[in-house]
Amino acid sequence: MLTLKPLNFIFKISTTDLELVYIESGGVRIEVGAIPLKSIEKEKCVNIEIIFSIVAEVKCVTLNFDESDYNGFCISEELSIGNRLENDEERLYHPDSGFYEVIDSKHLQENIKRYDPRNRLNLKHYIVKGYDSYIELIASTYSVNELN
Repeated sequence: MLTLKPLNFIFKISTTDLELVYIESGGVRIEVGAIPLKSIEKEKCVNIEIIFSIVAEVKCVTLNFDESDYNGFCISEELSIGNRLENDEERLYHPDSGFYEVIDSKHLQENIKRYDPRNRLNLKHYIVKGYDSYIELIASTYSVNELN
């Protein structure tokens, strides 16, 4: 069973399309439609990009994550204290945002020695859910930008 922790992410992914760009020396860029939580009542959709600069593994699966049950998963209701931000606007998060870290990932534990033998990259297992597909990554830090 996977335990998914919603990331402190001020958007709710709301899309039928995910765009994934992988560049060997430049990491991964995911473009996806999302609703900013500060305007969720208006359901105004914007395009965002999630950029991972260090990526050990990326996989795109053309299945609805929730319906495929991914061998069972649960979404953690707690946002870790380390992820709480000072700014009230940034403190917004959605418990089912579509962007998660897999807690105690068995897949990451089985592959960490291969991807990061010196344990310098701080790799984590992430899932980005779309509507009929999802992306799984073993990656380091990420940044999020709203696109115009």
